[in-house]
Amino acid sequence: MTGRAGAGGGLLPGIDLDAVRDGVEAAVRGANAAIRDVLDRRVVRVGHKPGEGPVTEADHAADDVLHEQLMPLIDGAHWLSEESVQRAPLIRGEPTWVVDPLDGTREFLRGLPEFGVSVGLFVDDRLVLGAVGLPTERAVLSGLVTDGRREARRDGEPMPHLDPGAEVRRVVVSRHDYEWRELHYQIPYDVYPCGSAAVKLVHAATGQADVYFSTGPRSVWDVAGGAAVLLAVGGRLLMVNRRVLELSPQQVHIPPYTAGAPEACRSLLQRLGVRL
Repeated sequence: MTGRAGAGGGLLPGIDLDAVRDGVEAAVRGANAAIRDVLDRRVVRVGHKPGEGPVTEADHAADDVLHEQLMPLIDGAHWLSEESVQRAPLIRGEPTWVVDPLDGTREFLRGLPEFGVSVGLFVDDRLVLGAVGLPTERAVLSGLVTDGRREARRDGEPMPHLDPGAEVRRVVVSRHDYEWRELHYQIPYDVYPCGSAAVKLVHAATGQADVYFSTGPRSVWDVAGGAAVLLAVGGRLLMVNRRVLELSPQQVHIPPYTAGAPEACRSLLQRLGVRL
């Protein structure tokens, strides 16, 4: 299952990316279980990151599981996680794991089932594989987006592709945008709130929402896992200028974007104009 980084940061031809994908799914299942273990306790220890927000023992427990299980999958891969120290500088092009062990910590603390685990693998500065864990549903979704392959699965079963010409009916936005910015009054479609960016991307990938509209701020670790699943079912991420959003571990901050079936994303941006 282990591959080594080759010249120019690519993987050696002999690497079994399908086996790596199996390993990623197993790691995410382990992170899901670690989060549920913390949920089962009466008291959860909570800290705060300066200028950011809360962090819990569930964040750290999931991060430990992911680091232990993901790093052996590819020799020499780098590690970029929201919740742990980057031990070596990232080098452009080299294999890099981009991880948010618990995306949606605020929802986790509020008792809302709108949090998830996000893992993305970048090779040659391109997202090639990712997964999202849904701890409360005991589910793992993954997407393979490399070598001309677009394959997504949920708990090992293939996921259907989106209709590229789907119309906009439902839009999912962040709970902050819904509760505080009242963004639903500016969007001329059925709009509902959800916490985690990873979970909202899953909603767009499974058709629960036609479009996920993100006003930001977001970070690459919030988006990478769900983006791989969405891309694997034929979805698209478009910035508000309608250009494709290209993710990279070199660019942590993510601008506002839409995610969903290509035509639905374009339709929503056209209706909104440039106001947002």
